[in-house]
Amino acid sequence: MKPKILRNIRRGFGKRALSTGKITAGAMRLAARGLVGAKGETDARIGEAMAQELDQMKGMAMKVGQILSYFDGVLPPETHAALQKLQQGSIPVEFETMRAVIEESFGASLDGLFDEFDPDPVASASIGQVYRAVFNKKPVAVKVQYPGVAETIDSNFAKIGKIASIASLVSAVDGKAIAQEMRERIGEECNYLNEAVHQDAFADAFEEDADVHIPLSIRERTTRDVITTEWCSGRDFYTYAHEADQEHRNRSAMVLARFAHTSLFGLGTLNADPHPGNYLFPEDGPVIFLDFGCVHRFDPEYIENERNLARVVLEDRRSDFEDVVIPTGIVADYEKFDFDTHWRMMCHQYEPYRSDTFKFTFDYIKRGTEFSGPGNPNGRIMAIPPEWIWITRLQWGLSAVLARLGAEGAFRPILLKALDMSLEPLIEQS
Repeated sequence: MKPKILRNIRRGFGKRALSTGKITAGAMRLAARGLVGAKGETDARIGEAMAQELDQMKGMAMKVGQILSYFDGVLPPETHAALQKLQQGSIPVEFETMRAVIEESFGASLDGLFDEFDPDPVASASIGQVYRAVFNKKPVAVKVQYPGVAETIDSNFAKIGKIASIASLVSAVDGKAIAQEMRERIGEECNYLNEAVHQDAFADAFEEDADVHIPLSIRERTTRDVITTEWCSGRDFYTYAHEADQEHRNRSAMVLARFAHTSLFGLGTLNADPHPGNYLFPEDGPVIFLDFGCVHRFDPEYIENERNLARVVLEDRRSDFEDVVIPTGIVADYEKFDFDTHWRMMCHQYEPYRSDTFKFTFDYIKRGTEFSGPGNPNGRIMAIPPEWIWITRLQWGLSAVLARLGAEGAFRPILLKALDMSLEPLIEQS
């Protein structure tokens, strides 16, 4: 049987609605079986069906599937395993469609742009497809944006904006502000010129770190719809997690944690998409970090407020907690806000850094998700700032990745060192 190839991504309202219906039905069936304790082969089949639909839709739909794929404990394990293929994609858009994007972007034929170009993609991501090529006699990676993907994202956010408006009526959350923030960041992600700037800035910032490698962009072959970078080889995350011994996995986990916390507290900038498909692990050498499209730049004052909060939680200073929580903007109603519950939530979030050693497990992730349930009395009275979305995505995304590695070690010194860094913004707010 020939592998499935798309002529284009699903853009029509009817087709996307049909796919959304299939995904929703699958998720509801998974939830229903979870309530009665059933699981197994059917979960895998539903996961496969969900992955196929999301893969064909690309864009925001595929991005949501990628997030679900590594947050173990949210869906059954068999479903997570099926969704993992979304991190590299498995249903490519046909080459002639993508070739047209490249040639239109540069106003030249593909044969004249690269020495060699392999038409078989090495990855089919949420917004673009990645190919291997040769430029100036050097191997390169070429990511090409799906035609029309920006329009599908705009369409999705139009619907999200309406839902967010309703959410604002029944809670203290400014749903419109959060939706707008996400729209801006993901809108930036659709402009590969921005990604090139981000990627090179991170590469420069971590140039002296022997454990981190970030491939540089090649500006002569980069446009809004195409980004070319140096080619890097290494084991993908799941192969590495399966093959590497505990010592190597622990060492890599330390690198991932250091990169994340240094980025936040030292550079005031996050690469806010920490899913496993964005890492490569060579046999010998540094961890390779890929994909800098979704980057958030924080206001220095917000970073300092988060820094103060982290220090209080790490030092177990409950008496100072209210004073450092309020400036973060999450307390909408002081009289009704349950600070004790929020203290327990933050202690759990920072648990890996509150003790001398810690082992990341799926149970730790699952217990963290319980704070998002109806049992949290602050659920409807937290005024979640847009910035909080990205920090939470990083912290829990990182924890989920480290749990996949079964990482164990002394993570506390990594965060303490990052908290002591002077803030030197990587990319100034525009």
